[in-house]
Amino acid sequence: MSLKGLWSVCILSLLGAITAQAAVVKDNSFLIEEAYNQEPGVVQFIQTYQYLDPVHEWGYSFTNEIPVPDETHQFSYVIPVAKKNSGTDDQTQVGDVLLNYRYQLMNTEMISIAPRFSLIVPTGDYKKGFGNGVVGFQFNQAISIALNEKWTNHWNAGFTYTPDAKNSLGETASLFGFNFGTSVIYNVTPKTNLICEFVMNNNENVAAQDTKGSSSTYYVVPGIRSAFAVGEETEVVPGIAAMLGAGPSAEQHERGVFLYLSIESKLW
Repeated sequence: MSLKGLWSVCILSLLGAITAQAAVVKDNSFLIEEAYNQEPGVVQFIQTYQYLDPVHEWGYSFTNEIPVPDETHQFSYVIPVAKKNSGTDDQTQVGDVLLNYRYQLMNTEMISIAPRFSLIVPTGDYKKGFGNGVVGFQFNQAISIALNEKWTNHWNAGFTYTPDAKNSLGETASLFGFNFGTSVIYNVTPKTNLICEFVMNNNENVAAQDTKGSSSTYYVVPGIRSAFAVGEETEVVPGIAAMLGAGPSAEQHERGVFLYLSIESKLW
């Protein structure tokens, strides 16, 4: 299916959902953050993997979401690992870790709102391009709309600020980036979901001392996920999606695959 066709599916899905009556439905996206905190005693472990062509690079992340102590407040951390292709010297290392706090600002049958505030810890080796060498800050606003029993719509918008970030030569500049995304989810069954996402990211980099460059990525991400109960207290959710470049990413022939695995368990 072409990108134009995928966009048509997303738009028609959203229009169909808006015309329906609201009801309770909660679901996860892949690259989009849903606005539902973890319920009391329920801890979630999320693993993601994405591989991109034509650069032949991949990224892995491990996320742990923990209610503290209920769904009003949530702490999580994200540990990223990346493989970078530099031609003759491919390397795989841990990047900068995120420590996240998310507040459940609103949670009704139809709409949920959850802002997230993150501290970016400089655990990655900036000399090899795996981090920024300094503490950074990130904000993301997630809004989830339960449109009816079949349809859910998520929205994200946020920014990242890194003062005096370093490049591999130790040159510094303060960086600002922003992100936007939306997803439409259709419940084929209560446990199986079709997903169509759009995500964009604009990021700055240190080009020289006090000099910045910037780049943007745009992806349309169609996929599927399904949930399986393991015992009475645990649910396993695998998923798979395609990453299709749009706009400048399409011009660079960027495409890839995205794999998702969530394990959610009630621990207390």
